[in-house]
Amino acid sequence: MKRRFFVQVLVSFILAAAAFAMGEDGQFILDKYTAPEQLGQPFLTSIRPFNGTVTEESISEQAQDIIKEQANRKPSNLVIKALNIDGIHVYDIYTDDKGKKDKPILIFLDGMGSNRSDIFWFWTDGDLKAYAYAKAGIRVISMDAAALGDSDEGPLPVQGMVGETVHYIDRIIEYYNTVDGVDASRFAIEGSSFGSTVAFCYGAHGLYKPRAIIAKSGVMSFSDLGEKQYDCSNRGEPAENFMTDDQIKTFAERYSPIQWPQKFKDIYILSANGMLDDTQSADSVIEFEAKLKELGSKKYKFVFDKKGDHNSVGMHIDKNVLTVLKNQLLKKNPKN
Repeated sequence: MKRRFFVQVLVSFILAAAAFAMGEDGQFILDKYTAPEQLGQPFLTSIRPFNGTVTEESISEQAQDIIKEQANRKPSNLVIKALNIDGIHVYDIYTDDKGKKDKPILIFLDGMGSNRSDIFWFWTDGDLKAYAYAKAGIRVISMDAAALGDSDEGPLPVQGMVGETVHYIDRIIEYYNTVDGVDASRFAIEGSSFGSTVAFCYGAHGLYKPRAIIAKSGVMSFSDLGEKQYDCSNRGEPAENFMTDDQIKTFAERYSPIQWPQKFKDIYILSANGMLDDTQSADSVIEFEAKLKELGSKKYKFVFDKKGDHNSVGMHIDKNVLTVLKNQLLKKNPKN
């Protein structure tokens, strides 16, 4: 009897200790990404110095395979580099036109479980997306989000993944501000699913103002992530979210970009959501569009497909993305 009681007490103690440790880790996420000075601050008018290190890496076999398969589409002056920018792993894709003009930047992020090589699987207007953008004079930066791909971070809950990736984008802008032939002040972010949510969060909490956000199946509120709000990744492998339910709720209340529509008033948004998306609800994006209308903004196009699901909405905007990027990134005075 005493032995059974001792075992019960021991198990209870272990569970309580584990819960306490989980709560401490979750509080760290709240402290790091949702402190008042991290939320909704005005965009900086100048780019901070970059003080990190940059090394060149090998291009993955996955990326090399698709590059070989589509060799006939590759521009003769295309450059593809794999870089580690202070712990942030990217592909840097651009045409070498001898520095005729400083190129703007397109930062690309795919969904949960993705990596920087995914850029080579996306198409637009009959061409590989990376090649089409590069041909247009845009420098494409496809990145591993925090705790995905070759990221140095992990494990992180989805809340920390988003918050840290927002910081990643700040550092990418700061690095490319030091690179010859690049105008880092002219940048856009394109994302799909998780990547779209990061793009929206960057518009709310990032240091620098993007000219455009391209979003497919993203959300403006973490409450709309449904079961995805419990996701956690350890460098691409599923892990257990160490935030408590109350901490997850608090993060959503503090960090969701729907609370900062004024930050988006002068950012062009091209967004598509499926009304049958059972992975990430479109509700918050619908509400956000209404808030932009109240502010008098006209720099957006939201598409809501009544029959669309999480993976089928890209076709509604893909044909327009390059036109939007050319207008917002390559023109001195972009049109709405």
